[in-house]
Amino acid sequence: MGIGAEHILPRLRSPRDRAGRFANYARTVIAAPATWCEPSTEQEVVRCVAEAAREGCRLRVVGAGHSFSEIAAPQDVALTLERLSGIVARGEGWVRVRAGTRLRNLNAALARSGEALPILGSVAQQAVAGAVGTGTHGSSLAHSNISSLVLAARVVLGDGSVLEIDENDERLDGIRVHLGALGAITELTLRTVPAFSLAETIEQIPVEQVSARVAEIGRSAEFVKVWWLPHTPMALVIRHERTTEQMTRRPSPETERFIENWIVHRAVLPACTAWHRRRPDGVPSFNAMIGRTLVKKRRVGPSTLMLTTPDPALHYETEAALPLTAGGEAFERTVKLIDRTGVRVNHLVELRYVKGDQGWMSPAYGADSVQLGAYTALPAQRQAYFDAFWREMRALGARPHWGKEMDHTAPEIRSLYPMAERFLALRDTLDPSRMFANRFLDRVLGEEKAFSGGSLPARAL
Repeated sequence: MGIGAEHILPRLRSPRDRAGRFANYARTVIAAPATWCEPSTEQEVVRCVAEAAREGCRLRVVGAGHSFSEIAAPQDVALTLERLSGIVARGEGWVRVRAGTRLRNLNAALARSGEALPILGSVAQQAVAGAVGTGTHGSSLAHSNISSLVLAARVVLGDGSVLEIDENDERLDGIRVHLGALGAITELTLRTVPAFSLAETIEQIPVEQVSARVAEIGRSAEFVKVWWLPHTPMALVIRHERTTEQMTRRPSPETERFIENWIVHRAVLPACTAWHRRRPDGVPSFNAMIGRTLVKKRRVGPSTLMLTTPDPALHYETEAALPLTAGGEAFERTVKLIDRTGVRVNHLVELRYVKGDQGWMSPAYGADSVQLGAYTALPAQRQAYFDAFWREMRALGARPHWGKEMDHTAPEIRSLYPMAERFLALRDTLDPSRMFANRFLDRVLGEEKAFSGGSLPARAL
């Protein structure tokens, strides 16, 4: 028997720290809202929103806080989704869940009834509404991002009314990647499929071959991604294909995940990162050693395990979305900038694939895309690395990932997203007073009609 799923992942992280502040996953954003609202029902959400509106306050809905950007940072009122969780209803090919349900808990509940989501991102700590609202994605040209699974939604608006949207409503494509800008999502209906297993294979190829093969690699399996540890000569092509084979037994994927979570990412990597901060010149040799441990034999496991990764040690991420046709050049530019600038990078460069979709603010809107992630665990190297990365990506017209570090402004966003004006018009209708905004949305969507702001007593609503 394998290790139970509840033992594989570390304890779910709360976005509220011991001092009562909001802190995102990377702890790059700390906010101190005057009030935390903790609803467990939609009716309680309505009451929290109505009271914040009466007091003239901005209210920001907070999921798991599993982000690298400031997207979830509250100013006046933080409405946490931690207690608004669980499955509401289910049927053949669909499940309706409360917005704060963590993906890992939803995965476990679906598995018990022989179901699964068709696509998953790398990490399952997020709240469902947050994963949908930021365009979280997996890696497959056969599947769009998680927001594409949304069949219906319930949203509490600033006037306390509840909006129901389904597939027959053209506004659903605006709700899909909602950025938390339209209201407080309380329920989402998601498409499901019968549970399935995947066989994983890993191929090593010279890093200089990746750029010419990006499109070919993307079409070589239903689920496929590319990992490259900077300063090393080989990249890894990781493929997952459906299979009816029995799960690998020795060691099982569950056992491996337990070791990766609790030993590698909770003890080994943090210690190595602390050393790299003092001696960054040791990064290349460390990457060469770690790279050898990433090459594994073929293994089989459930999709919920094979498509996700260990809950990672503290690090920083930024990510660019580009058309599939530009993926090779984007990857090549990233390799060259690391060599050219001399920056030390002790984390992956990751290239993933996303089928084009129709979500108005989706980074994959309108075309099959690659999502190229630049990651590091070294704070002193982070700014120079990310700045150089975005100089290259901006030259290629890349769109930013909403949940990753980004410094884009409203004029850029409007030029990059063809449906931005339509999204802003929907926002004018659903949140005309901008009570659901924060400083991040002011920057990326524009400050016109910005909410006047206010304050509430420091108490729970």
